[in-house]
Amino acid sequence: MSRPMYEMEPLFELDLPKPPPAPTKKATPKRRVEPAPPAPAVDPEVTFLHTADWQLGMTRRFLPGESQHTYAAARDAAVVRIGEVAVETGAEFVVVCGDVFDDPRVSTRIIRRTLDSLGDYPVPVYLLPGNHDPLDATSVYTSAEFVRACPQNVHVLDKPGVVRIRDGVSIVAAPWHTKHPSSDLIADQLAVLGPSDDIRIVVGHGGMDSLSPNPDPSIVASAGVDAATAAGLVDYIALGDRHSVTSVGDTGRVWYSGAPEVTAFDNVETEPGHVLQVTLRRGGDRSIDVQRHRVGQWAFRTLTQDMNSIADVDRLRETLSALTDKPQTVVQLGLVGTLTVAENVALDELFDEFGDRFAGLTTWDREHNLVVVSDDADLDTLDLQGYAARAAAEIAQRAADEPEARSALSLLLRLAGSRA
Repeated sequence: MSRPMYEMEPLFELDLPKPPPAPTKKATPKRRVEPAPPAPAVDPEVTFLHTADWQLGMTRRFLPGESQHTYAAARDAAVVRIGEVAVETGAEFVVVCGDVFDDPRVSTRIIRRTLDSLGDYPVPVYLLPGNHDPLDATSVYTSAEFVRACPQNVHVLDKPGVVRIRDGVSIVAAPWHTKHPSSDLIADQLAVLGPSDDIRIVVGHGGMDSLSPNPDPSIVASAGVDAATAAGLVDYIALGDRHSVTSVGDTGRVWYSGAPEVTAFDNVETEPGHVLQVTLRRGGDRSIDVQRHRVGQWAFRTLTQDMNSIADVDRLRETLSALTDKPQTVVQLGLVGTLTVAENVALDELFDEFGDRFAGLTTWDREHNLVVVSDDADLDTLDLQGYAARAAAEIAQRAADEPEARSALSLLLRLAGSRA
């Protein structure tokens, strides 16, 4: 039986070659990753501004009304200028070491305008209550006006102790809660401090025994602050109360900043009108740098001179004429000597003239001892006849012993336009 056609046998078989095996991947050796070198250690560092004793609301009895307003405006301007210095120096914050306000009863206008100025600062501001503005029952810092107007960057150091500013930087606050503390507030804080890696800045207020020894229990003990800074327990002690820039002790780390605007004559305040820029570094290179920046505009000058002739009056005129910035300068004069009535009239005219040109012109009571005597020459320049001449001669004769007669003769000479 034949096989069907569809079951035909294949004519031949193909013997196809086998594909070559896939190449084997050689394992790549892993690269060793070295650990990154540690970042170089950076010593902690901070720059801040130290100021104190603004005593906003202060008045000066020797200033006439118009000058009083100009002086108050200059004090406000000094506060604004401190904020500008903070920008220029790259300061991280500002500490005001007591007596921001002159009195707890300062006007609401001063409170609000001051806080407006501080709110414009680009950095935090730390205010310490001092002896003029303690944190007592009448404190300006707890008043409704202050609390409502206080901007977010303004902080009152109302509790004693450590305040952390940022990592590595702390303030040690010693605020006044009464006008008459019963202890050295700074020593109280130093006594409870332990070691720390933080840069520590003590913010305090008060007199120091090495500068003005007295039995007041609140006076700051210089030995204690020197020991604390030398040992590295704290790095800087920022003080208020003394109105002149003053470095205290041998460490260079204890300073009074002084008032930002002058408050007393230069026989008392030798260097007011500044704010201090302080840079502190801790670690391997523990260092300090303190720089002064002028923010005040006014000057209170003291001048003393012997007065015994009209030539001395002319010499005083030259001295006063040579002083600059007269509208922002107050002068107190300590004049000692003897002048005739006519010479004293010339001096009175000088006072009138320069009283208008300066912000203020006054006498220094403690050192002013000027005697006015009558002299026959006082009448020489008066063109008087008859009864007037006889009356003037009688006044001149009595002027030797009677102050009232000398005053009358002075007035007569001034009215007559006389000058020796």
